[in-house]
Amino acid sequence: MKRGSALIIVLWVIALLSVLIGGFAFDMHVESKIVSYLRKRLKAEYLAKAGLEYAQVLFIHSQEVKGKGDTDELKSKYWYDAAKKLHQGLAVHLTEKLGEGTFVLDIIPEQALRNINALNEPDWESVFTVGGIPIDKWNELIDCLNDWRDPDDEPSADGAETDDYYAKLDPPYKARGHGGSSAKTSKGTTSNNWANLDTVDELLLIKGWSYAILHGGFIDEGDTNSIYITGIVDLLTTSPEAGDKVNINAAELRVLMTLPGLSRDSTDTALATAIIAERTKGGKNSSTGSDKIDEDYSFKDVNDLFSRVPELSKLTPDQQVRLKAQVAFSLSVLRVRSSGVVHGVEYRLTSTLGTGK
Repeated sequence: MKRGSALIIVLWVIALLSVLIGGFAFDMHVESKIVSYLRKRLKAEYLAKAGLEYAQVLFIHSQEVKGKGDTDELKSKYWYDAAKKLHQGLAVHLTEKLGEGTFVLDIIPEQALRNINALNEPDWESVFTVGGIPIDKWNELIDCLNDWRDPDDEPSADGAETDDYYAKLDPPYKARGHGGSSAKTSKGTTSNNWANLDTVDELLLIKGWSYAILHGGFIDEGDTNSIYITGIVDLLTTSPEAGDKVNINAAELRVLMTLPGLSRDSTDTALATAIIAERTKGGKNSSTGSDKIDEDYSFKDVNDLFSRVPELSKLTPDQQVRLKAQVAFSLSVLRVRSSGVVHGVEYRLTSTLGTGK
């Protein structure tokens, strides 16, 4: 009997020790995973910082590049092609392997995007067209955005102000321009004393503006039978330096399609494609077929743009006037996005560079 009791006690002790050891082993496993993640995250952070430093190097070297007449020695530099794109006013996208990870670098002129705070009603309609936003939502989106920004507290026909909408939410909040006293401007225009949005995602605070409208997805959240749209976040910026014009030499296809007369619907890419093809001559060396752009084909001014893209002469006189007023040809500020990636762990940094142009 005593031996049986002793055996049971021993078995219980062994079981308890097994539980304790198992717990210690699990804790060590979790802690090792955490340490591993933190180590990878730290490496990814420094890779992202390396990307920002590389962007500054490219920017400095871009001022050495002249295009025609560059020496063979200069052309042989590892940074030459990217620096030349910056010199020509083009965006730069590259991936560089460094150590056990990589950094992904995007350098985009701020004027290559549409500035939310400078868009009027016709501009928004062009943006919505490219984004595939159903036309029956346009009035609400524009009116609610204008009410969010304007200084008065009187809602537009399809809009919403603090007292009648935002103050009743849970939790409540105020429209950006709430508390002002100036009257609204006429339809289709904006006022200098309107409040500016700080970020593109601030649009999600505004009535009617959904995640799908901004980032893409089914227009009716959760309804896979509703219209699927591409979204418009890739077209927009809130940077003050972006101004009210678009850099015709740097803007990508979808942004160009939002300019006056350049697109009738989200699939009408002909004019925007013609502009890109002309400014890069297809983006390839005609003799070697490589992706290197040997000469500077960027547009110099409005006359150069219209003479080299004759299709633009088919626009209506009003469209031509509006287009000429909304295009720029030199850089002002560059947005730099750098992502460090180490074994699936990513760290992102964003910065800006002033070109002084």
